[in-house]
Amino acid sequence: MERRHGTSKPLQVPKNDKVVGTTEHEKKEIRRLAAELARRKIESLRVYEPLPFQERFHACTAKEALIQAGNQVGKSLAAFVEDARAATGQDPFKKYPEKDGIMVCLGMDEGHIGRTIHKYLFRAGAFRIIKDLETKEWRSFKPWLESDWDRKADAKPAPPLIPPRFIKRFAWKKRAQHVFEVCELHNGWIIYAMGSKGDPAQGFQADLVHIDEDLEKPEWYDEMIARLSMRDGKLRWSALPHSKNDALVNLVERAEDEKADKNSSTVIFRATIFDNPYMPEHVKQENIKRWMKRGDDEYRKRALGEMVTDSVLMYPTFSKDIHNAIKFTEPRSPIQTTLTENDGVPPREWCRYMVVDPGHSVCAVTFWAIPPPEVGDYAVVYDELYLQQCTADKFGEAVYQKIKDQAFQAFIIDAHGGRLRDIGSGVLPRVQYSKSLEKRGVRSMDTGHGFLSGSDDVSGREMKLRDWLHIGAGGDTKFLCVVARCPNLCQEFTRFKKKVMNGYVQDEGNRRANCHAIETLEYGAAHGLRYIKPKQMVSSKSRVARIIEARNAREKQRRVNARVHSGQLKNYVNLGPTGE
Repeated sequence: MERRHGTSKPLQVPKNDKVVGTTEHEKKEIRRLAAELARRKIESLRVYEPLPFQERFHACTAKEALIQAGNQVGKSLAAFVEDARAATGQDPFKKYPEKDGIMVCLGMDEGHIGRTIHKYLFRAGAFRIIKDLETKEWRSFKPWLESDWDRKADAKPAPPLIPPRFIKRFAWKKRAQHVFEVCELHNGWIIYAMGSKGDPAQGFQADLVHIDEDLEKPEWYDEMIARLSMRDGKLRWSALPHSKNDALVNLVERAEDEKADKNSSTVIFRATIFDNPYMPEHVKQENIKRWMKRGDDEYRKRALGEMVTDSVLMYPTFSKDIHNAIKFTEPRSPIQTTLTENDGVPPREWCRYMVVDPGHSVCAVTFWAIPPPEVGDYAVVYDELYLQQCTADKFGEAVYQKIKDQAFQAFIIDAHGGRLRDIGSGVLPRVQYSKSLEKRGVRSMDTGHGFLSGSDDVSGREMKLRDWLHIGAGGDTKFLCVVARCPNLCQEFTRFKKKVMNGYVQDEGNRRANCHAIETLEYGAAHGLRYIKPKQMVSSKSRVARIIEARNAREKQRRVNARVHSGQLKNYVNLGPTGE
């Protein structure tokens, strides 16, 4: 007799129990098997019919897959069906082990585990089913079919995605609220349910991690990726497009960057409310009206599944396509043609500036080039430095390696950050940075080894930078950057957001987040960075540099003399001061 748990193999039983020679016990067993067969025929994973975007999500073999959609579109159903297929060994695409696997379902908190994770996986009603009029078999309820809509009262909740026959035991945290910690299945699979409000869990491996909706602490994402590495596992994320979660935003950006790659490791699937035929048309229209009253952003997020950032980003007009100084295709401006042909390196006749946002955790430096007026009104950031755990010596050496013999008009530094004294020495950072530049002979025409102070007028410099980022009717913009050489700057543009207080977006930026490189842009825009024809820099070494050079020369001579005295240089002849 076949076991009752952990198998999807069809049961073979007689169609009725009227078999000659059977005992009452055998008849009872036949009836039990027939009932079990009937239950298995309508198990949710057997009657589930995915929509096209859901089927593409299930078929995806990439390491990471995000299903991003609006409300009631079917993203959660697809993701939890993926979980159930994996845990019960019924994935038709064979992406997971059939037994002895490990899965993590990660939600916001304990309430999310009970209300959503347990409900979808272990309770009836993930979707609805109805008997087909022709086949008399149970199938998914399709309200867009007139025959189904007329019989909607006959539809009933589908059984649990993971049937009870698979479940070996639960480890409950709050059983009354359906909050569980562990679920073990008969086939060896273990399902962990976790909330993201605590510190990320460690010390385990996983075959599948499913993140549902938002994370309280984005660092959970990095930890979950690490948990998947040893078992070559998959990460699946189902979410309304929240722009407040940096981990989700980063995943979306990575998926967009890898879109053209056939073997991309990160894939995103999008769906709108119009992709869900299960929602009646009048309900769709009611929801759309409700969302439109709350604003265009709410409609785009909940109906169209778009990642809405325009209203929360400090500089939403920035585009890596439009503001990129390198462009290989037409149409392109003359300045883009010049920089593309020079591999992003500005010509020597352009005026250069360096702008610094000092700091120990992160010191950001942007290098600017201003073309002559006849080329156009542009300001180009052609390179950057993003120095972590930065010291004055590290700053000076990095800057020296970047600019070497290039002529700079001026150096500009954050006036506030430059006035914060070092705790150990009490010396101002701008003084330490200046000495480090002087030691290496790095100077500019206007400021020498020192710096001009950046503007303290935050709102004024923000307004100026927005003007520079503005995209004209013809697609022209004053600000350009070499995107390939400024990855940190481009990343900050997507993360620097406005403050949100009590659910309302404020006009000021949240400067507790990483905005070091962007602040150098603000200082540059506030300064104006006028074009001044570069003068040929006269190489002038500082006194310290000359002393070091003389010391190195004496040391070199001592090594030569030592080899002579030891007889290593056989053919060496010292003529002496008289030539004798």
